[in-house]
Amino acid sequence: MVLLGSKDPAPFSIFNADGSSNLLFTSDHNGSAIPTKLKNLGVPLNELRRHVAYDIGIDAVAHALSARFNAALIVSNYSRLVIDCNRHPGAAGSIPSISDNTVIPGNKNLSDNDIADRKNEIFDAYHSSIGKQITIMCRENKNPILISLHSFTPVIGGQFRPWEIGVLWKDDKRLSAPLIKRMRDQKELNIGDNKPYSGSEPAGYTVDYHVEPLSLLSVAIEFRQDLIEFESGAVRWANVFGDALDHVLATKIS
Repeated sequence: MVLLGSKDPAPFSIFNADGSSNLLFTSDHNGSAIPTKLKNLGVPLNELRRHVAYDIGIDAVAHALSARFNAALIVSNYSRLVIDCNRHPGAAGSIPSISDNTVIPGNKNLSDNDIADRKNEIFDAYHSSIGKQITIMCRENKNPILISLHSFTPVIGGQFRPWEIGVLWKDDKRLSAPLIKRMRDQKELNIGDNKPYSGSEPAGYTVDYHVEPLSLLSVAIEFRQDLIEFESGAVRWANVFGDALDHVLATKIS
């Protein structure tokens, strides 16, 4: 069975693939598209505008950073409710039937073939594009640095999350530690160290699959959604992070 029709978007998009930088930006929850065959998963349109469907504001942040650093950017175009491109297939949350109190009827009682179609046509296609880009960059001796971009809802479970930017890491702190220090040097910023959640609980698929086997420098960055949902805020916070990244990349990372 073919899931994606001729009028559906491609599973991923690549921007600035020939950029001169050794940075590679990825955005696993960038898009909110749902394959036509899935009929919006039975979810009301107003629910599909919530953070449960995609990372609000991250598209503008990602493009601002790609342009600033002349770096490649790869984004997933489909909603995380179809299949989450940063969760291990089969793990909790990979194809959720409920997310932050939003019920997803179209994700209940899926057959093995239904799950395989989503994985093959969306998840695998997206990650294959990242793998190919890393291979090309390595071939060009660029020593790729993968920066995974995300955004988080400011309130969940009735609790406010005060961090403006969260820096997530798993085991390797070569990049995360100096980034946290540089941004925390600006006393007015509230920077999360593995907040609003840990980079290893659960471990993100993008880091596990692409970064660890090659020991690449990498970090996942989370921007609070209420700060970046409009373009002016997205550009401002992309610059806050970009300034820190500029500084860290100009120093020796060991």
